[in-house]
Amino acid sequence: MQRFALRTLTCVLALATGSFASAADLLQVYQEAKKYDATYAAAEAAFRAGQEKTNQARALWLPKVALSGDAKRLKVDKDSSGLPSQNSNGSGNQFGYKLEATQPLYNAEVSVGASQLNEQARLAEVSFAVAKQDLILRVAQSYFDVLYAQDSLEFVRAQKDAVSQQLAQAKKSFEVGVATITDTHEAQAKYDGIIASEIAAQNDLVVKQNAFLQLTGVPAEGLAALPPKMEATPPNPPDMNEWVKLAEQKSLSIDAQRGKLAIAEAEIDKYRLSRQPTVGLFAQYGQDTSKGGVAALGGTDKTKTTAIGVQLNIPIFTGGNTSSKLRESIALRNQAQFNLEVARREAAQTTKQAFLGVQAGASQIRALDQAQISAQSSLDSTKLGREVGVRTTLDLLNAQQQLYSTKKDLAQARYSYLLNQLKLAVAVGDLAEKDLESVNSHLAP
Repeated sequence: MQRFALRTLTCVLALATGSFASAADLLQVYQEAKKYDATYAAAEAAFRAGQEKTNQARALWLPKVALSGDAKRLKVDKDSSGLPSQNSNGSGNQFGYKLEATQPLYNAEVSVGASQLNEQARLAEVSFAVAKQDLILRVAQSYFDVLYAQDSLEFVRAQKDAVSQQLAQAKKSFEVGVATITDTHEAQAKYDGIIASEIAAQNDLVVKQNAFLQLTGVPAEGLAALPPKMEATPPNPPDMNEWVKLAEQKSLSIDAQRGKLAIAEAEIDKYRLSRQPTVGLFAQYGQDTSKGGVAALGGTDKTKTTAIGVQLNIPIFTGGNTSSKLRESIALRNQAQFNLEVARREAAQTTKQAFLGVQAGASQIRALDQAQISAQSSLDSTKLGREVGVRTTLDLLNAQQQLYSTKKDLAQARYSYLLNQLKLAVAVGDLAEKDLESVNSHLAP
């Protein structure tokens, strides 16, 4: 029943994605993921928004023009003490408008704010570069997860076929009296265990295929796979410390934290400099119209005003808000400093792990290549020994299991090696599509 359910789920997944008929390699899948992945799309939108910070920084120094107007009803009571003839009262309407242009000449806070906005635009660019690298890694990880799940299922089924043959042979040998029931029981136990492993491998493959489809929008069918032989070389340069130094200089995660620290420091400067005087140029043109009792002789008065000048503003007291904001920004700057140190340590650790993964992976692949040859030779010898009676059925079953276990370990080592190559490139801020092309060159449809 479980096996039927898994096969049904696999068929449903295939039917749901049947429109994707052709096989795809890693590079093609990545190009599709760039158009499909919502996380990447969100990062791109954030990048577009961040680029507007440059325009906002430039706008801080550009003139600002505003038009205002008003209309009001006035009542005037005028009493000139000692001059009865000057007493008057009246009411009327007054209308007016004013066009005003201002231009900052000196404003230290604005200057720092412009620099801060430009740094925010740069940070948006760095963050998008991080998102690109993250997508490459996620696609490669999911791609190799599918291939490894396929390999695992293939190895389990091959082992099942081999054990099935041994089980049939053991039963036949027992029936004709040339073997004991023990051989049959051992083969049956091994076969039952492999059936359970096959169910788990089928389920894992469906899960990995579904995750791949969700990430890329591409069905995980007929993906280009690794050939039987693959050259694996250690990192170059071979000194791990050189890679760590390179990560300190070029890691995008460190660069992003440096940008956040610069923004936090600019915030401190903004509140410190907000206490300084500001100087600005202004120009005004306006007109006021009065009618009725507020105008001379009860008629209509029009007053036009034109002014141009320089304005000086000196902040004196803001209710303590500026001081509070300054203390807050200092605390946030300290937080950014600690986050930068965390990024440095994590980058160093990640670089070391990826370096060792590539270095050990190259050696492990060579060792497992040889181990596979040895396991195959051992299986062949055990088969021959079983035929002449110097090896048991259990010996043969164990030799078969050792061969397929070695094959599975080799497949995992190869995928891990390629992923660690990409992770090492990420650690030093150098992962790009060219690296994906290099990995893709190992694949064959």
